[in-house]
Amino acid sequence: MTLIAEILAIGDELIHGALLDTNSKYIAGELERIGVVVHRFVVTSDDPAQLRAAIVDACSRADVVVATGGLGPTLDDRTRDLCAEVLGGPQWFDPASWQQIMDWMTKRGRSVPDSNRRQAMFPPGATPIANPVGTAPGFAVTIGRARLFALPGVPREMQVLLEQSVLPAVAAMPGLTPTAQHWLRILGPSEAALGDRIEPFMVPGRNPAVGITATGGLLTIRIVGTAESRAAAEAACAATAAELRPLVQQWLFAEGTLDLPELVVQRLQQRGHTLALAESCTGGLIAARLTDVPGVSAVLRGGVVAYSNDSKQALLAVPAELLQLHGAVSEPVAAAMAAGARARFAADVAIATTGIAGPDGGSPEKPVGTVCFAIATPAEQRAWTVRIANLGRTFVRDRAVFEIWRALLAT
Repeated sequence: MTLIAEILAIGDELIHGALLDTNSKYIAGELERIGVVVHRFVVTSDDPAQLRAAIVDACSRADVVVATGGLGPTLDDRTRDLCAEVLGGPQWFDPASWQQIMDWMTKRGRSVPDSNRRQAMFPPGATPIANPVGTAPGFAVTIGRARLFALPGVPREMQVLLEQSVLPAVAAMPGLTPTAQHWLRILGPSEAALGDRIEPFMVPGRNPAVGITATGGLLTIRIVGTAESRAAAEAACAATAAELRPLVQQWLFAEGTLDLPELVVQRLQQRGHTLALAESCTGGLIAARLTDVPGVSAVLRGGVVAYSNDSKQALLAVPAELLQLHGAVSEPVAAAMAAGARARFAADVAIATTGIAGPDGGSPEKPVGTVCFAIATPAEQRAWTVRIANLGRTFVRDRAVFEIWRALLAT
């Protein structure tokens, strides 16, 4: 028996595009880590008929359903109502949950509206899940073949309840399938060209399974293995990775399941290097993504977004004659930007980007997608140019950031 899970994200704000569903991605990763096989994500509105159908359908297919959203105090928060309706019984009031809600509110100097009392109501047979970081308790209940865990939609609250209550409960269920993953990060080829190179590994039913994910010019070869133990699954993934490396060696620049900014910070820490940034066309994206990483302050000294020629001269000491002779989008200017950032922030390593992200501004000599990069270290100063496919401004900027990750990991 294999333990199968589905994830249900609830809320009109998700359907209408006002918010992005990041909860499902997070939950899937955590469930897979403990050996649950996730078969499906479902996003549904708060409409009672649609939500009721989504709950019934998910609970008819899966052994575990994790639902997020619809546990607030207002009338459009309907998860508990629809679960009670499916189960055919009235909701019940939990004094302990109500006390926790009141305590949480009063400790923060807030009044307690009577509408919050709805959050202490639960479907028949449900077990409340305490919420130590908010006012929305979750609950666990059996519907159909599934054990359904209803969690708040606020990511911070969801993550706490998942970690403290859901994962331990699911880990005790029979049918866990030890699973491991290994990722190969690729820059250079098209997805089709990479697929042709590794096609024999992508046949249906293979274990470990091999697939390709494309994001902003970055290609990731995902190797996912299952076995009788986590160690055996990891060994199977490692063996497949060893077979794939010679086929993709010229494009391969990173491995593992860490996000690339995390990997860059880790590498800089291991080498004892500090970093400075000089960004033009990337407009602070490199800095933003690095500063999402806890502990980055140990390596990141600072950065400059020098978008205009004047700012390149004033903030990074780029000589005016270089700008006049070569233009802002040029390897000499990129090199001067990197050198200026390294000196300004007294860093071991500095990187720079300057380019044409579009949709306008290109020329026959420098079309949209032309991006010049530079890196300055105690040992070298190097500049290079990449012609990125003109697939939109966001694509060009994202692809430029991936190029920087490759350069920093190779330094």
